[in-house]
Amino acid sequence: MNEKLLAKIGLNKYESSVYLTLLKQDSMEASKLSHASKVPIGKIYEVLKTLKNYELVEIQMSRPQRYRAVDPKSALKLMYRRKEEETLNELKMLKETFDEIEREFYNDNSPQNVETVFWPDRFRNNELNDMVTSFFEKIEHEICVVIHIKYKPGGSELYDASISTFSKAYLSLVQRGIKVRILDPGSQLLPSLKELIDSIEDLSLKRHLKNLMEVRILETEYNFSIIDSRITLLDIEDQFNMSRNLGMTRIYDESYAKRFKTKFDELWAKGELFL
Repeated sequence: MNEKLLAKIGLNKYESSVYLTLLKQDSMEASKLSHASKVPIGKIYEVLKTLKNYELVEIQMSRPQRYRAVDPKSALKLMYRRKEEETLNELKMLKETFDEIEREFYNDNSPQNVETVFWPDRFRNNELNDMVTSFFEKIEHEICVVIHIKYKPGGSELYDASISTFSKAYLSLVQRGIKVRILDPGSQLLPSLKELIDSIEDLSLKRHLKNLMEVRILETEYNFSIIDSRITLLDIEDQFNMSRNLGMTRIYDESYAKRFKTKFDELWAKGELFL
């Protein structure tokens, strides 16, 4: 056997020489093995101990002790499994180290990738519909929405006017297989969604909606959305007219989204089932 192959699995020159020598013999004493393998007598016991740890060599309890090679077919399989386990443990420890380093760099819990979108003073024609459609089509798995109490009927004319657009957008998400969970304070969104769902004649589609869309009622001062457990959406309020939003901030940070998801789950448990 080529010693270079054994080197690839971690055996050094002396270890390879001793193992290959033993494979040709039934068993040997350490002194004779040293001579046959050309490994110095001062190194032979250290080499044999390493091979024993690899389970490539067995010790025969005789006087003097004799050593024999373990059948390569079984020995090398055991060695592979052990190295595989060691590698997985090393990778696990490496990941933990990377995670710890990342926490050290970002221990202020601030988001790392932020994008701000400002709304126009007035939406024209299908501008709002196009904007919502463009953003919603990027959602892959789930959206969790918390709607502020200020959006109860009459609280915001702009929101009331956009209800139909958002209702249809949420329904479109469900039809694509996206899970939708909404916490609503009792806004116009509720009757709008119910009207849309009641108008559906396809019973299988209605069952699909029931499985993927859930709406609960809760009056809260929180106002945020979470997309696919990795993007957080926050409204930018007009400080001179709190019923109006200037735009929206998208935060692309999974650890940040996780914090909001924890808050969402807490609020969700308090909500009263609507749909």
